[in-house]
Amino acid sequence: MRHYLLLVVLLLSLLKTGAQDAVAVSKEPLHKNVFENRYVRALELHIAPGDTTMFHKHEKPCVSISLHPVRTGSQTLLDDKGPRVQSADRRITFDGFYQSPRIHRVWNRDSEMFHWMDVEILTSGNRVLEEPMAAEGIKQVFDAPPVRAYLLTLKGKQKMSFKRNAPFLIVSLSQASTATVNKHHFSRQGDFLFVKPSKKIRFSNNSDTDYSLAVLELK
Repeated sequence: MRHYLLLVVLLLSLLKTGAQDAVAVSKEPLHKNVFENRYVRALELHIAPGDTTMFHKHEKPCVSISLHPVRTGSQTLLDDKGPRVQSADRRITFDGFYQSPRIHRVWNRDSEMFHWMDVEILTSGNRVLEEPMAAEGIKQVFDAPPVRAYLLTLKGKQKMSFKRNAPFLIVSLSQASTATVNKHHFSRQGDFLFVKPSKKIRFSNNSDTDYSLAVLELK
């Protein structure tokens, strides 16, 4: 019994130390800050097979975009128990962290590179958006307090354009280098483009195969 209590005390001590040493996710070395302005902070994560992140803390509302999922493991010291916003696509999900942060570390237990993007939402969320976009190829996947997210699937050779009042962050989910957004060439998963408010957005798929993008409308 005494040995069991000592083990529990040791485990609690390790958990407390891990929580105290956790860095903000934007400071975690494997989370590379690839873009930041007053609206969003985009962090691209690559974890090589067998590698592990540091303990890090998620505190800001965050859209998570799965780019190349593999088998992973994680150790969580603290997680927000608040209600979750349901997503219609598991590649694009949202966590508000409204009640408490998430503190964890993640490791890659697969043989391929793990590729992920965390988009922290830095806006106050007080912008009133227009009605959700409704067009062929556009599917709304969630509507959260600071951001509305869509999955856009461009068919082969399809072109599309729209103009909205809100700013957008657009992220490629496809690997083939066949799409352009406002003449910006997307060549890999995780390529992105930020579009200022009230700017026209033009999409073009130059191949015969479908091309998918995550489209984040910021409030």
